[in-house]
Amino acid sequence: MSGLYALEAGALIQDHKSTRMSLAGLFGAGLFYTIVVMIEGRWSDPSVILAAITEICLLVAALIRPPVTKRDVGIAILGLTLYIYLSVALGILTELTVMAIGGIVIYLLVMIQPKFPLTKRAISTGIGVGIVMTFLGIYLALKIGVVYFVGAEMLGAIILGVRGKYTKEENTIVVAIANGSSMISMGVLITFPAIEIFAPDVAPALITYPFIVFVTGVSAIFGLLLLAPMRNRFESQPWPQVKPQAECIISMGLDDEAKKEVVTGLAISGTWVGATRAAEMTTGTTLASFPRLLRPIIPPAGAVPDWIGMSNSPLVAAIGFFMGWKRVLTLVLGSVISLLIWVVLEGAQPVSYGVHLHRPEILYLALGVFATIVTNDVLSREDDKLSVQEFQALVNQQAVGGEPSEGIVIDTPHKASEVPNLMKLRKELFSMESIKSEIRFLIENPREFMRARGGIVPPWVALLSISLFTIVGIVVFFIIRPFTGLEIHWSLFVLGAPLALASAYFTAKSISETGMLAGYVSDLVAIPAILFFRATFQAVTTFMSMLGALQDAAVALLVHLKLGQLTGVRGRDIFKAVFLGAMLGTFVGSLMTYMIYRTYHFGTTEFPAPAAQLFGFLVISLQGLGNLVLPGMDQELFPGVSPVIQFLYLLVFGIVGYLLGRELHRRGLSPMSLVVGLLIPPATSAAMLLGGLVDYRLKKEEGYENTVPERIDTIEMKRNRTSRILSGMVAGEAIVTVIWVLWSATLFILG
Repeated sequence: MSGLYALEAGALIQDHKSTRMSLAGLFGAGLFYTIVVMIEGRWSDPSVILAAITEICLLVAALIRPPVTKRDVGIAILGLTLYIYLSVALGILTELTVMAIGGIVIYLLVMIQPKFPLTKRAISTGIGVGIVMTFLGIYLALKIGVVYFVGAEMLGAIILGVRGKYTKEENTIVVAIANGSSMISMGVLITFPAIEIFAPDVAPALITYPFIVFVTGVSAIFGLLLLAPMRNRFESQPWPQVKPQAECIISMGLDDEAKKEVVTGLAISGTWVGATRAAEMTTGTTLASFPRLLRPIIPPAGAVPDWIGMSNSPLVAAIGFFMGWKRVLTLVLGSVISLLIWVVLEGAQPVSYGVHLHRPEILYLALGVFATIVTNDVLSREDDKLSVQEFQALVNQQAVGGEPSEGIVIDTPHKASEVPNLMKLRKELFSMESIKSEIRFLIENPREFMRARGGIVPPWVALLSISLFTIVGIVVFFIIRPFTGLEIHWSLFVLGAPLALASAYFTAKSISETGMLAGYVSDLVAIPAILFFRATFQAVTTFMSMLGALQDAAVALLVHLKLGQLTGVRGRDIFKAVFLGAMLGTFVGSLMTYMIYRTYHFGTTEFPAPAAQLFGFLVISLQGLGNLVLPGMDQELFPGVSPVIQFLYLLVFGIVGYLLGRELHRRGLSPMSLVVGLLIPPATSAAMLLGGLVDYRLKKEEGYENTVPERIDTIEMKRNRTSRILSGMVAGEAIVTVIWVLWSATLFILG
């Protein structure tokens, strides 16, 4: 039926009467199918009854109801959300539920009369690009543990240019939908790989599509408005990753030559990966790495583990260029150390990558380097503190060539006589009556409410959002417990949810100032959760990922609000686009994650999931400490050797990792790249060397130490051309692979 929906929806024409008749035919077919299912014996199934009621309502609405308004859309979204989560919580999410939801979405998309820049072509382009970018993010997170969202604005510009005149406002909507979906899908991606790797007995029953949808959706919906009231606090920050993207969108009335370069890379990569997938299907063997792919020709090549050699992936190779050659070399150093452990300690045996990665020596090295990262982060924050003299000098310093808003403003202190009046005003502003009045105003007329407040969301919305998240979490995971093998104690939600708000704030502060995501506050909840509440592994990982996704959703909205401000798109349009992206990530992104799990599994050579490996080991280590067992002592590395000696042996690796990470930091290199290199297959690192080599040659030609001014324009053109081609290569493999995965999903559903 989903195929019938897609076919019918694509055939809908613009004429008003014909559109209504087409919709009526579509929903009539859905109602007929539902009746057939009832006759076959499922007449008492709640999902079938709800689907029948939904199809009847849609059929009547298609024939007689006036066009959809924005208010109708808001009510429909709330109804859909409630429909979905009740279906998941009560265990009645079936193919008929999906069909009914799809019918509602199609009705809304066809009958609404959108206004610029939220046009139908912007929304449809955003969904298409969002599917590619979401899969790209999931693929990279599971493959190398580092996510680079490359090319959403370029793909958007190309598609919008083909379908009509390019506008920066519509492309901003495309980027907000696509990257919003990607960021939200990434937020929960530690949970599912970690559960399969470290709790394999629980994984088959727990990791289901409804479970992934519920965890992602709850975090996304309640996280979106978490930081919206604090939007003004970040307005004057530099936003180093947003401003270049905004400049790219504004200046991208892409010329034909630039389009050709992106399409060239896309065609090369897509052709190569498509041919590889076809060959794998024909031969029945994996061609994921060299020299293993030569096994049909040279049989001895099959003896080499598939995680050693060079990955057969244009996407991975191109990512090396965007990482930069220094980071790639640091990453390769980690893989070389991993390879030496395999040769020296494992005797170069043809073990699987999952077995190799669980060597405690590798994990202690990674933890040592990770300790360097946390220490450097804390010390750098201490360095940012100013003395009284430095602060006075900074305040008195006059901004040169800057905007007035970039200076420091010191508020005039209030007089003592004014304090009682100010306290009275504060009490009135934050009284329950005031909040109730605002809620009524918001429900009656959302547009006028936001206009009256100058577009600023009131603080109580954030508190309401985090409170509802806590209540839903307790009801579902502690009271109802619909997911097999998973119970999360109510105290974790009460303790962790407020910390998530603080963590989201510091994460937003980090990304607005440095362009980097760095938040450790919410991670602290794992310590009491394990040591005091004795929470299970799956409970801790699920809860921590929900907190992470909560703050990722909040940051996603904040990032794109800033992007919209720079490109001239209103905040309410950005919110709608990011919300649509959140729904795309919840349903389509969750399907991608689930199909990767069913097809390849996690912790394998194809998808080692390094971030989940590291987080899982941290949780296991804390659980061991709670049971008075030191990390890594559950394995007998040397028979007959004292456990104390074994721990000291492993501790040496941790110290070496710490010293190595500190030395890299001192030299201006990235310790995190070393951690990633330790946790991903050496074949992946080897492929990234190719992209790193391209970056090195370009920077050498630029003279990265002594740039010649006369050559800057020529060199910049060459780098832009290379960047576009490689961005196309990244998108090409992502497109082919997502088609492959969705095709596998279709076969799985039909089978």
